[in-house]
Amino acid sequence: MSKLRTEVVFVERNGRTLSKRTSYYENGQIAQIGLYGNGQGQWSWKVPVGVEKSYFENGQLESEISYNEAGSKDGESYYYNKNGKLIRKCIHSNDVLVQEEVFELPVIEKVKLT
Repeated sequence: MSKLRTEVVFVERNGRTLSKRTSYYENGQIAQIGLYGNGQGQWSWKVPVGVEKSYFENGQLESEISYNEAGSKDGESYYYNKNGKLIRKCIHSNDVLVQEEVFELPVIEKVKLT
């Protein structure tokens, strides 16, 4: 699951400069899309702002995670399996999990120990 390239475009939102990033897998499928800002006193561009979407290599949506302007999980987030089925929904308030619904437990692959 390696990413080949990331495209970056700088955008202005509410008087703040953010980087809009789209990362791609080697097969050309989108890996991740999101807006990022710099943290307080930092110039890192690693603070997610708004909705960050991640995708599986097959192109299916893996997650939609909602962040506030400070980069904390805030609002509804959704998680999907590789077939596109919703498996979990979470509601956060400033990085605190308020509610969680699990629709399907993740499949754990069996590994033979030798």
